[in-house]
Amino acid sequence: MEKQLEIFDAVVSSQKQIFNNLLSAQQDLRVQWIEGISKTHAAITSIPGLPENAQTQAALSQFNTWMSTVSNQSQTATEEAFKAQESCISAYDKQVAASRDILKNLITFSSAAQPA
Repeated sequence: MEKQLEIFDAVVSSQKQIFNNLLSAQQDLRVQWIEGISKTHAAITSIPGLPENAQTQAALSQFNTWMSTVSNQSQTATEEAFKAQESCISAYDKQVAASRDILKNLITFSSAAQPA
């Protein structure tokens, strides 16, 4: 019985490691995305030599509003995605625990059913 549970635990451990690696990579990508938005915003709003007139100011104002909205929405989406991923991992952990118990009971029952 211990050998089957060891195999199960090894498979689950590998899957859990993959999930954690994917979560970490996604977190890094989202952080880089938000930093990229901020850098793009800063670069565009600080272009040297822009004429100081009403049209330029209006365009920059609209751009700032749009960029702020994109940045805020990206941040909100990132936070919600993290929450969803944490919920999925929690559900996965519960499913693994239940599956391990089922496997353990199945092994016990099948061992008891075998003739001695």
